[in-house]
Amino acid sequence: MFIILLQQMLTMLSLIIFGFILIKRKVLDADGTKQISTLLSMYVMPASMIASFNDAFDFDRLKLFGWAIIAALLTITSRILLNHFVFDKEDRTAKYGVTFPNSGFFGIPIVTALIGIQGIFFMSAYIMCNNILQWTYGRALISGDRSSMSIRKVFSNPGMIGATIGLILYIIPLPLPAFMWKAVDSIAALNTSLAMIIIGSFLANSDLKAIFTNRTSYKASLMRLVITPILAIIIIKLLPINNSEVELVMTIASVAPAAANTAILGRVFGGNYEYGARIVVLSSLFSILTIPFMLQFATFIYAL
Repeated sequence: MFIILLQQMLTMLSLIIFGFILIKRKVLDADGTKQISTLLSMYVMPASMIASFNDAFDFDRLKLFGWAIIAALLTITSRILLNHFVFDKEDRTAKYGVTFPNSGFFGIPIVTALIGIQGIFFMSAYIMCNNILQWTYGRALISGDRSSMSIRKVFSNPGMIGATIGLILYIIPLPLPAFMWKAVDSIAALNTSLAMIIIGSFLANSDLKAIFTNRTSYKASLMRLVITPILAIIIIKLLPINNSEVELVMTIASVAPAAANTAILGRVFGGNYEYGARIVVLSSLFSILTIPFMLQFATFIYAL
């Protein structure tokens, strides 16, 4: 697993560098990256989630999906509690970045490499919970205004819609033509390349000196990539899941770098956008090194 994962991380790093070069050579500009981001978040990632439900209905697998939801909620809320003791009350951007991992952009490519497209079935459970809390607690955290929570956004965001459509197709025996599933799979295959190009564009548009000289960004990255994943691994180990695939997928979701929304929502809702972007870029770069080791550690703990 370590060799496969290391190769996947190096592939993702190469794509990040490719995105960086595209920006620096002005092949892509701000409008282009915005369009790619929209395509990725609105269509490609939901397509990946829908494609993962293309399987015969299995009630035991559906029960495991329920355990994945429980694991997701417990691991995310544990970070919310831990952040209150680690960060100052006003350091809302760091709290957001530590609480919400980039489980879609980073998690889906890793799950696909290690398990296959069927592994995204359980990642969808995590993304659903992540989206619900991002658009309620997360939005209030970034804006500093609890009244800004948006229930409508919870049910109308692309991740929630993709998971819901996939779940309905899984539960209800509604066979779709093979060419439609093949089209969805083809769209889903774009996820890794587009996601890493966007991370590369973040890097190219950032002040590298500011990224690597800001101590609080290192603190947030350490929490996001090492401390909270260890906490998540302990929680997952204590749950009676008894399924290595679910445990691995929930772990992958928990070891991913800070969500891109750490920067994006900061700009939209009045948070510290530049600080958020530094956390996203720094944690994304370091995750290339930390993710293989954290997953090896998790495999050792789950085997005990």
